[in-house]
Amino acid sequence: MTIIAILLAFGLCHFVRELGRFRKRHWLTGWVDFSNDAFGKLPLWQDVLGFIVIIAVPVLILLLINELLVSALGITGSFLLALVVLVYSFGPRDLDTDVAGIVEAESDEDRAAAMERLLRKPIPEDPEEARAAAVESVFREALRRWFGIIFWFAVLGIVGAFLYRIVDWLVHEDHKLTDEQIGLFIRLQQIMDWPAAQLMTLSLAIATDFDSVFAAWKQFHDEQGHGLFEGDNGFLLSSACNIVLTGHAARDGYADQLEGPMTCLQQAMDLTWRILGVWLTVLALLLLIGVIV
Repeated sequence: MTIIAILLAFGLCHFVRELGRFRKRHWLTGWVDFSNDAFGKLPLWQDVLGFIVIIAVPVLILLLINELLVSALGITGSFLLALVVLVYSFGPRDLDTDVAGIVEAESDEDRAAAMERLLRKPIPEDPEEARAAAVESVFREALRRWFGIIFWFAVLGIVGAFLYRIVDWLVHEDHKLTDEQIGLFIRLQQIMDWPAAQLMTLSLAIATDFDSVFAAWKQFHDEQGHGLFEGDNGFLLSSACNIVLTGHAARDGYADQLEGPMTCLQQAMDLTWRILGVWLTVLALLLLIGVIV
């Protein structure tokens, strides 16, 4: 069911773009405001208690909905809810659409505006920095929009996918959270990102030049001077930039056919699709040997 739900969700998101309109999260803002008003005076609410309650209640409601659907429809109800959760959690927009909008923009102004939306910051003036930022943004968004969701769905089911998405919203959007709560949510997101980013890096190595990716991965950790489990996915971004900007991505098949001023962006998106292919292959093998269902 896991891989079928993922494939169906991807297909629906890719071919039915209107589904993106249903990824509303006003309810989360309302829930945070309500919980602050109702429980704000409780001890430790401004710290760990608020952190736990804000994420636990939506997850418990999701589990209750799942139980009701299973009681009514059996495994079909659970599968349908998993499909809905995945479609809802992917995003907030389709990454391939965002990249295509940049590459195919009709004017420099439209391209610059689309690029800034993807980067979530102004475009660097230095061309090399701009190319590196473009590659990093594709992989960062791929982690947050796709691979983090897929990893935690495979590990924890609908709870994992839903939890990853609401934590991302709480970290990157404006909610009435204290500094302590925001710090805890950021740490939780870093912890959830770390294994998915490591697997993305390994998949990138398998799909391209293993030695080049490993060298960039190792250099990042050597320069940072810390252990592996630090919640920092810079190793993924460093490896991605190395494989694209050094030209290794242009020597391994389809990528060498890409050309034009947005080549690095196209190559980054191409590599993201290849990583997805590796992940789906591994999930299929895990399904065959009975590790996942």
